[in-house]
Amino acid sequence: MATRQRLMRGIAGLLHQQGQQSSCSQLLMTSAAAASASASSVATGPSHQPALLLRAGSALRGVTTSAPTFNGSLSSLLREEVDYERKNYERPAQISGGPPAPFKLTEAPGDTLLTLTRTFGAEEINVDLHVNSQPSPEYDGEDGDEGISVVAFNVSVAKGDRVLLFECESDGNSVNINHVSLEPKEGLGSESMYSGPVFDELDDNLQGQFGKYLEDRGITAELGEYLRFLIYDKEQREYQNWLSEVEAFVGGK
Repeated sequence: MATRQRLMRGIAGLLHQQGQQSSCSQLLMTSAAAASASASSVATGPSHQPALLLRAGSALRGVTTSAPTFNGSLSSLLREEVDYERKNYERPAQISGGPPAPFKLTEAPGDTLLTLTRTFGAEEINVDLHVNSQPSPEYDGEDGDEGISVVAFNVSVAKGDRVLLFECESDGNSVNINHVSLEPKEGLGSESMYSGPVFDELDDNLQGQFGKYLEDRGITAELGEYLRFLIYDKEQREYQNWLSEVEAFVGGK
């Protein structure tokens, strides 16, 4: 996140610089007009225009003494950020060995969806998580380099023509279930269909058994820790691609 803040400060400095240049042009025009009026007043009689000229000159000096944060174009600033991100990128060790077995990861460049799949007997199990659908922008570590603090994901257990869908979160130490619904494979037919009770209002033993049900299918704290770093790494890689594509668009002829 620190690099993104640095980019935003650079863009703000660039816009500030352009605003200063515009202000300077306006003040110069004002000064020229004031000077013309002052010269005219010498021939026609006393006038207060010289005071206006002094005020304009003072304001102009105030503008020109403030140095911009970034001295360059938007394209060059983006290129600087692309180079910085690529130079400092390092794949987290927590995901270097791939997902916990027997899950398999599927992803595509430019797509914020990540999917882990496995089978469990006659069941097909999918774990889906989106970069753009996370509960908190907070990151662990002083520089935000150690993964997001909490990762949100859905687990679907498909059997026959129906799916048991779990909405979950994990901080890497445990897996919390927020909601459970039983749906047709094609999804709920309408928003008015009953999607299940408030999970926290279920009997504690029932909540615990739902947790055990997921654990038996590999939805564990170990998987949660992997997902926590996986989503962070995916976001970093997509950010680099975004910077590169925007820089090419801005700098293209």
